[in-house]
Amino acid sequence: RYAVSPSFSIKASYNSQRQYIHMLSNTAAMAPTDTWKLSDPNIKPQYGDQYSLGFYKNFKANTIETSVEVYYKNIRDYLDYKSGAVLLLNDHIETDVISTKGKAYGVELLIKKVAGKLNGWISYTYSRTLLKTDDPSAGELINNGDYYPANYDKPHDLTFIGNYRFSHRFSISLNTTYSTGRPITLPIGRFYYAGAERTLYANRNANRIPDYFRTDFAMNIEGNHKVNQKTH
Repeated sequence: RYAVSPSFSIKASYNSQRQYIHMLSNTAAMAPTDTWKLSDPNIKPQYGDQYSLGFYKNFKANTIETSVEVYYKNIRDYLDYKSGAVLLLNDHIETDVISTKGKAYGVELLIKKVAGKLNGWISYTYSRTLLKTDDPSAGELINNGDYYPANYDKPHDLTFIGNYRFSHRFSISLNTTYSTGRPITLPIGRFYYAGAERTLYANRNANRIPDYFRTDFAMNIEGNHKVNQKTH
């Protein structure tokens, strides 16, 4: 962290990460059928290098905080499943998975008011997480070796939190959030092979579930703060 002035600073960071447990899922949401796999002689631990740079500025006697931060992450040995893989109760899961590499990058913006009757914050994040397979010896490449969105890739995320206190006992709050829908692989047709009907799927994570939007509004009435009272 480098403090340019009492109200303005620049922060930079680097971290290197390893993860030795992998989650394998072919659904768009958490499910009991998700498979967890520890690293072993056949499956390498996941590896990530992340760099970030941020600018932080406060206004009006530090009652308003603003920040802009960018980041980039290299990903190696992220575990994904081959097309047609059997993930559930598979004693040889290493034969149905493939090691991928990828990248994650984005920018985060924040404006926050921490004092006064009206307080809250608004934040926006643009982020991408993309994977690819480029090892021909691993068999069929996912999406022909092109980059494709990871299961948790959500480019846009917007959050607004607002609170207004009319008095020491009565206040209101408004919470709003919006995010891009997660990627999903959809069936797009059917064909016959070896005397049986088969399902034809689109490219891996080529589609998305609907975007998520939610708003919560609350009115809060606190007690009168008397020490002895019959009702609360």
